[in-house]
Amino acid sequence: MLQKYILMFLGMAGIFLGFENPVKTIPFAVLLYPFSLYVLAHTSKNYVRETLIMGMFGYGSAFYWLAVTAHRYGEIPYALAVFFPLLLGFYFAVYGTLLAVYSRKIMHAAPFYKICSLGLGWYFCELFRAWFLTGFPWFTLSSAFAPLPVMVQTVSIFGSYVLSGLFAMAAFFLAELMLAAQKRKQTGKLRSFGRMGDYAGILLLVLIYFYGAVTLQNVPQTDYESTTNIMHKKLDVSYLAAHESPSMQGQSLHKVLRFADKDAVNFSIIQGNISQNIKWSPLFQNDSLQKFFRLTEEASRTVKSESIFIYPETAFPITSYYNKELYQKVLDFSANKTLLFGIPYLEDAGKYYNSIELVQNGKSLAMYEKEHLVPFGEYVPAVPFLSSFNEILAKYGGAYSLGQNEQPVMHVRFQDKDIHILPLVCYEAIFPELSWKRLQKDFAHVLLNVSNDAWYDKSSAPYQHLNLARMRSVECGLPMIRASNTGISAFIDQYGQIILQSDLFTDESLTMPLPVRPYEPTVFVVIAPYLPYLGIALFIFLQMIGILHARLNILHRTAENLQD
Repeated sequence: MLQKYILMFLGMAGIFLGFENPVKTIPFAVLLYPFSLYVLAHTSKNYVRETLIMGMFGYGSAFYWLAVTAHRYGEIPYALAVFFPLLLGFYFAVYGTLLAVYSRKIMHAAPFYKICSLGLGWYFCELFRAWFLTGFPWFTLSSAFAPLPVMVQTVSIFGSYVLSGLFAMAAFFLAELMLAAQKRKQTGKLRSFGRMGDYAGILLLVLIYFYGAVTLQNVPQTDYESTTNIMHKKLDVSYLAAHESPSMQGQSLHKVLRFADKDAVNFSIIQGNISQNIKWSPLFQNDSLQKFFRLTEEASRTVKSESIFIYPETAFPITSYYNKELYQKVLDFSANKTLLFGIPYLEDAGKYYNSIELVQNGKSLAMYEKEHLVPFGEYVPAVPFLSSFNEILAKYGGAYSLGQNEQPVMHVRFQDKDIHILPLVCYEAIFPELSWKRLQKDFAHVLLNVSNDAWYDKSSAPYQHLNLARMRSVECGLPMIRASNTGISAFIDQYGQIILQSDLFTDESLTMPLPVRPYEPTVFVVIAPYLPYLGIALFIFLQMIGILHARLNILHRTAENLQD
């Protein structure tokens, strides 16, 4: 009786501590969740209820920031807002419980067959969750290890969902080892699947680590020269009372990394740090523009060389259709600059897009429209009783249309170089297929993720979002530029390592040269379309082995009974 409550607590704590949280992040702790699922399924009669409760409160606690957002921007009382993370936690818990049910069904099967089948099941669950109801692949098991780049290098071969399955298998092997030890203690019978099998979980984790260590050891080391310049200023915003961020202390930070490389191009991220409370108010639109312009000029003086300036999602909360005068200021400001910025775009047909625009030397050259929108954040599903959410969206930017891009990779001509940039707007960075599908049609030199995580205040959500984005760099084998309105902005290398990053809720710029070199696709980019089919084939093969093994056992027992 006591054991099941301990397991439930360990599973809940493993989810909370394994992913980014405000207390202490311990990536390996996340393995306690699949470990507990496996043991409960094998030992408890009420395992369905217990695994649902464990997953709901575990994931619900990790999603705690949803209650903050719902209360602050949805104006929902905390007493009700707390049910949002629990509801989403319950949805995530269902997948774990389904795996527990399957584990129960095959609990008497051979351990290797059982654990490999469950590992594939974990892979299919994450893959399905990334697609079902437009998909929400947050808290993939592998993303918990993003802060430890040595543990995620295999995603360049298999992708993040397969790596999640491998981590789950490691936890299942360890759980099976514990159950075998308990069985041996109770009955005195040796229940083992071989010396190597007993330690297969640890061996699998060691192999994942070893591959990552070898990969990172072969990475060329670059000697960076770093500079941090603090610019003191007279505040250029007139809404001190409304703006609740620490940036009002009267300084902006400009961080620069330099290294000598003739193929490198400077990119400068401008983190404007505009409060979500006033971001969309017409009273402050000009102030927001002016703040970004000033930070850009300060960054230019710090770097003392040309850069491509990168601004966050909806950095300029205007449209060229309704705000022609303000939009012209942006074009005028770009007279001798190259800017990539987030801006809403309104077509003549009345469609409204969350976009990235390329402006150079006073001319708009290209536009990318976001293709994967956030339900209830950027659009409301066409259900009558949900129409009230449209009022909330209108207050914070409005509902968007789904983008259709003929050219999903943006081409920038800068310093006699053709630079190919693969854009991902905010939420799009958590979906692997958006990156690899585009790279199969075109090539890129860098991934660009523009975001606005101001919604989440000083919570764990920006860190969780950053870790998911880091996985795309490793999968694609490309560096990433991540520009976020209030942070976390960062330069990430192709191995998921953060080279330079900003703080949360600061006025800040980051500048770093990135080499423009021919793209070599990773194994994952090449085989990604075939992985689900390979997984299905392997799963069917394992089921056939399981059926054959069960029938052989029946024949063996029948033969023993006849002899008796």
